[in-house]
Amino acid sequence: MHSYGITMGLAGSDRKELESLIKAAVHEAKTPVGLARRMMPTQGNIEDFAYGLASGMVIGNFIALFQSRNGRQPDKDEIADLFSIMMVRMPRLRMAIMKELDLR
Repeated sequence: MHSYGITMGLAGSDRKELESLIKAAVHEAKTPVGLARRMMPTQGNIEDFAYGLASGMVIGNFIALFQSRNGRQPDKDEIADLFSIMMVRMPRLRMAIMKELDLR
């Protein structure tokens, strides 16, 4: 048998959950910006720090919800799908953070 590289990726409900977490992060950009202002590292800039913090919060919340719903960690195809969705959707979060920091 031949493998044709077919991957499954995230189920529709998991995809919707991830997209709603990203939307919520965009609407609540002031939360990671506020945290970043209080935790600002000595290197880098606040925009990147806040973006990384918000990205980590989205990924962490999604993985916790996924594990709770499915009783397992996402597999490599689901993780690849997670990151491809984030790559497309996360620029909106960066813009919201820049707006919150008045950098746009």
